[in-house]
Amino acid sequence: MTISLKTQKMLWGRAANRCAFPGCECELVIDETETDDASLIGEMCHIVARQKDGPRGDSSLTPDQRDKYNNLVLMCNMHHKIIDDQPNYYTVEKLKEYKKAHEKNVREKLQPGDSQKQIDDELYSGYIDKFENLAGISYWNEWTSWLFSSGQPQLYKARRSELDELRTWLLNRIWPNRYDAVEKAFENFRLILGDLLNTFDEYSEPFGPDSYITEKFYRRVGHEDQQLRRKIVDAYEDHCWLVEDLALELTRAANFLFDRVREHVSKTYRLEEGMLIVTAGMFEDMTFKHYKVQYKNDERVLIPYPGLEEFKNKVRFKRDLFFGRQVVD
Repeated sequence: MTISLKTQKMLWGRAANRCAFPGCECELVIDETETDDASLIGEMCHIVARQKDGPRGDSSLTPDQRDKYNNLVLMCNMHHKIIDDQPNYYTVEKLKEYKKAHEKNVREKLQPGDSQKQIDDELYSGYIDKFENLAGISYWNEWTSWLFSSGQPQLYKARRSELDELRTWLLNRIWPNRYDAVEKAFENFRLILGDLLNTFDEYSEPFGPDSYITEKFYRRVGHEDQQLRRKIVDAYEDHCWLVEDLALELTRAANFLFDRVREHVSKTYRLEEGMLIVTAGMFEDMTFKHYKVQYKNDERVLIPYPGLEEFKNKVRFKRDLFFGRQVVD
């Protein structure tokens, strides 16, 4: 299990980025200097250890519950080591009291605007966690690879259903209207997702019990009229390439959204995981290729996606990568 972004935001925000150990309360984020990056000396400490054999680990809490807000306390690295080295003295009950007293002290010192910002940040963080789940972020490369599969895009039915749920969920969001760039990045993703699903659905058909696959609709035309058949084959290839280019654009949109989250909500968000990549193939030389795609500097406007028609006929050919066939007048 991992600690969700919302839980992290709750923990750091409600502790005002300060150590909860009595008498310490040191700042846990040291500002950057002219020559160096910021330094993070705070740690999210488990009250009941993540593992059964860890400090205070003998508990009925499930692995998921051990990564929840109620089982975490924010401390500097020195006091984190102390409480884990001396678990018989620093008991579960004592650490919960430290946390409760520290957060109460923080609340009493907060200005009204600070309190509302914390509420808004927790709402954004909850949305981001939900988005990650519905979008399949943890296995993005795995599920998108089927859209780039040997020139015949595929999707598992369960994944297709989750993406449709995500499209509706994004449309229904009520936003705090605090970080316009974050909200517009979500909207950019939603617009691309809708066009990707609609384009894929246009020629999809069931493939076994669990998947949809792009129908080879050129097979509807017999071999008697070779000119017409070639035209339909070209239309099929163009359709498949458009699905693939929309999947690339969706990946750019997700990476762009993550950048916006780091700018406004959490500076450390997904730094360890890194950018999303996609894998395409198998190609004629029997290889697969991995790609990292993102919006270039002049493309990083509030909503980079211009809509399907402009993307299809013009914009995609200016991106950092595309598979489609560009028609030159």
